[in-house]
Amino acid sequence: MSANAALAVRKDEAAGRFARAGVPHRRIEAWHYTDLKSRVDADLPVAGAYDGAGLSAANPFAGIEADTLVFANGAYQADLSHVTAEPAIEIVALDDAAPDWAREALGAKAGTAMSDLALARMMGGVAVRVSHNFEAKRPIHLVFLGRSAAPASRHSRVVVVLGTNAALTLLESHEAEGAAGLANLAFDFRLAANSRLTHYKIAGGVAGETHIGTVLATVEANALYDVAIAAGEGALARHEIHASLTQRMARVRLTALSLLNGAQHGDVTAVVEHAVRDGQSDLVFKSVLADKARSVAQGRILVRPGADGTDSKQSTRALLLSKGAEADAKPELEIHAEDVVCGHGAAIGDLDANALFYLRARGIPERDARAMLTEAFLQQGLARLPETPEADAMRAFVLNRLQTLEAA
Repeated sequence: MSANAALAVRKDEAAGRFARAGVPHRRIEAWHYTDLKSRVDADLPVAGAYDGAGLSAANPFAGIEADTLVFANGAYQADLSHVTAEPAIEIVALDDAAPDWAREALGAKAGTAMSDLALARMMGGVAVRVSHNFEAKRPIHLVFLGRSAAPASRHSRVVVVLGTNAALTLLESHEAEGAAGLANLAFDFRLAANSRLTHYKIAGGVAGETHIGTVLATVEANALYDVAIAAGEGALARHEIHASLTQRMARVRLTALSLLNGAQHGDVTAVVEHAVRDGQSDLVFKSVLADKARSVAQGRILVRPGADGTDSKQSTRALLLSKGAEADAKPELEIHAEDVVCGHGAAIGDLDANALFYLRARGIPERDARAMLTEAFLQQGLARLPETPEADAMRAFVLNRLQTLEAA
């Protein structure tokens, strides 16, 4: 089968699966708290050609020295991108000329209805491969831009393949203007033994926009997928991660920080499959909610038979700054093995009245006292980020967004 025929078959298969499943809705257990069908028109026209510039100075990662891969209205734009000349990093478009390794990784792990839609209607895609024993010195920044005069959809796909002992930092940012629409993205990550993928995502958009981001990751022996998400813009967002730990001592680490106000709806869902023994998963969900915002935090841990020695933990905390805010937490453990350590904790509430009184009693104005306690609440999540320029940029975004919530 020719390369272009193989890609067409893969897209047709995805289209068939989506046609059978349809847009997810609240009667599906995994989507009980996020009724996407009531918000998304699957037949929304795709966005037209992009007529704007590339990475803006206001982008949270704009000051980071990185190679940039730019998607504009769903299509990969080589002319707006800056691709590394490093021979150990291969970057190709996901088109009919894509090499075997890229096409094999595309959709290799079973996905979801929305990731199938992203493949079936893929307007543009890119694949990145890092060679064995190579640690990338510069991050790769995925820049997603949207600009439409009328509501439109943007569907994109990204493949990242890390060789044995390889390491890469991946930045992901979103900028949009104009009419609200649907941004639907899916990522295929394959991490070989002893590799490390660090993924920082800052989600943005325009008022009224729906954002769906789905990660499908396969993690092999002693490899680490470390992802941090900062969500703060758009009307509805679902950040979904499906990670399969397929070999011993594979690890996944998630830090999700949601800062929402108005009527925003933010959903972070992680499904981690421990397929073999000695895997580790560490999930932290932190939400700060104002006005009538709503957050959803779902962490599902599946421990397969024989996956002894599994070490899994998750923590969900939500801070409600107003009576109209709402937080839903759904931790799940499905364990079919012995000799495992799996646990979870969840807490939802407003600021500690005693702590607030303590600060007020020492002459600190109420507004300042509340700001101090809210920032302290986020420190558990922020402290998980390393001391790097990329992590510092994410911290700055979170704290700036927090100021917006406090002002509201």
